[in-house]
Amino acid sequence: DEKGILMGYRINRRKARAIKITLLYLGVITVLSLIAYGYKQVDAYLQNKLTSFELQEIEISGLSILSREEVLAMCGLEKGEQLLTIRPSEIVQKIKRSSYIKGVSVVRSLPAKLRISVIERTPVAFIYGRGLNLIDDEGYLIPVPRDNRYWNLPFITGIESALGALGEQTVSKQALKAVEIINYINFINSGLQEAVAEVNMKNRDYFKIILIKGGAEVRIDKHEFAENLFVLSKYFDRYLVWDELSDFKYLDVRYKGQLIIRNKNS
Repeated sequence: DEKGILMGYRINRRKARAIKITLLYLGVITVLSLIAYGYKQVDAYLQNKLTSFELQEIEISGLSILSREEVLAMCGLEKGEQLLTIRPSEIVQKIKRSSYIKGVSVVRSLPAKLRISVIERTPVAFIYGRGLNLIDDEGYLIPVPRDNRYWNLPFITGIESALGALGEQTVSKQALKAVEIINYINFINSGLQEAVAEVNMKNRDYFKIILIKGGAEVRIDKHEFAENLFVLSKYFDRYLVWDELSDFKYLDVRYKGQLIIRNKNS
């Protein structure tokens, strides 16, 4: 009868839905299993690659003050380590702890090389502060390296304020001014650069440059030092007889358009 046919239709529909859900569930389980298996295979592949790229060479460039051995000691790296497990950012932070380092980059170069490029600080003068130190072109205080190298650099003297900590930029405005003066002397690139033995900042109204070969002093206006030094450099390049440098007592370039020279015997 019609009632029996309708009931049978409903039962078959429920069975079909149950089968459909079961098949969908089994499909999801199968897909998840395949994903898990694929992940496991990918992970195993990556682990295999990680162990296949062994560090064989460390290339270091940009060294002048530091030695290769010192940089390697900072890194704590050895040949045979897994290259892809080395974190360049960690190596950078280790090297930057050195007072001599201004900047550094570390790059992995497959299959077996690590490239380290450093920018060292450039000392421009000696300066006293709890002992003899170097100071760079940005005013950072650097310890004098423990080797036998010769540093042809002037001294900064007459600093009355504290300098600050090694490895940091000096907190002394006098010292920073002296660095600015030395940077300008180096920038104009004249014979004056080789003649400066000392930059003395003690006087309030002017600073003094002490010259080699006799210790003559040059008086420079603190506010017009660039113009004064430019005039002085032109004199050194065009008119100075180096053999007569030891005869000078002082030179004064603080007066516009004039360079006053006084000899020791006058």
